[in-house]
Amino acid sequence: MINRSLNISTGIIGGFYVLVDIVFRLTVWILMHSKKISYPFAFRLADNRGVFFIVVLFLSFILSLISLIALVSNLILFVRADFFLRVLFTMSGVFLPFIHGETTFSLLFEVFFISLYVLYLYKIKHRKRDVSESEFENYKQL
Repeated sequence: MINRSLNISTGIIGGFYVLVDIVFRLTVWILMHSKKISYPFAFRLADNRGVFFIVVLFLSFILSLISLIALVSNLILFVRADFFLRVLFTMSGVFLPFIHGETTFSLLFEVFFISLYVLYLYKIKHRKRDVSESEFENYKQL
């Protein structure tokens, strides 16, 4: 139960991290194209008060810490279902803040992280449904 909550919190915090990153990139892009200014100036103008930097720094720290704890928990509970998916998901959560830049690779990595999270949630929901239906069948047999 704790393992599942750690994995889900990794996904939620990672989703917030990706959302803040996308909002910041869109802000810089809008400033560059609406005011015809250079990227470094638009970057400084978008984060004039340092709000984005503080939020991203806080989310990076929390995401890395929770992902690392979830990774250790996943490695301890290696006999549970979807071991490789859980480990790949939490490892991508650990490395998500460190693969940051203005390249398309960081955006693709963010999409990869979100898709692993959606797949993990789907597997949890599917597995719960299978267990509850099988329990219902066992109950009907009694």
